[in-house]
Amino acid sequence: MHKSKDQIREHKRRNREMFNSIADKYDMINHVLSGGIDFYWRWRALSKLSSIENSLILDLATGTGDFSLAARRFSPRKIVGVDVAREMIKLGVDKVRKCSFDAYFLGGDAESLPFRSDKYDIVMAAFGVRNFGHIPTGLSEAHRVLRPGGQLIVLDFCEPTLPIVRGLYLLYFRRILPFLGGLISGERQAYEYLPRSVSNFPQGGGFLDLMHEAGFIENSATELTLGICSIYLGEKKSDFYT
Repeated sequence: MHKSKDQIREHKRRNREMFNSIADKYDMINHVLSGGIDFYWRWRALSKLSSIENSLILDLATGTGDFSLAARRFSPRKIVGVDVAREMIKLGVDKVRKCSFDAYFLGGDAESLPFRSDKYDIVMAAFGVRNFGHIPTGLSEAHRVLRPGGQLIVLDFCEPTLPIVRGLYLLYFRRILPFLGGLISGERQAYEYLPRSVSNFPQGGGFLDLMHEAGFIENSATELTLGICSIYLGEKKSDFYT
């Protein structure tokens, strides 16, 4: 469905307020409700990149910085994380400081990045692209700030297609998760939003089409954990690409 500019602004405002409101319990709830498998998903996504060592990385919708912190074991040169939710960023800054890791987090909109073109070796995002106000604009910005030959890696939820797995997944995602998340955080609407955001997210081939339209090449999708999560990988065309 096409969104007007006013609808996009309102979507961003609601998301910003929602994530700010749950920031202090966000990490704990995510790890508990996922059974800790989110750590594995991040590692698998990062392992698909051709090279991270000494790379300059941009982490979109960084939240509290878990994807950035997962990337540090691969020895990047530096990571810059951006997110619209300032309360999440504050927590991320504290986590990075404790790890003595060269990462810099700032408030920013992934659809209007304050960086020059052709700057980053890698642009990555974990569980955040589906929250963009307008996903094609966010992907176009990611493409702009990547250097030629640079890679995009996106990790996000999807809905399984295998019938029995899908049934159990939807029961958990639509009933159990909102109840538990709301009980712990006091913000049930935030965890009711999660399954809606996944249902509305263009998954599999649909997301690969958006990557292609934004200019990415060599695009691929890899399903994880019976189709609960997917890794999307693409690159910006190099000057030497034929």
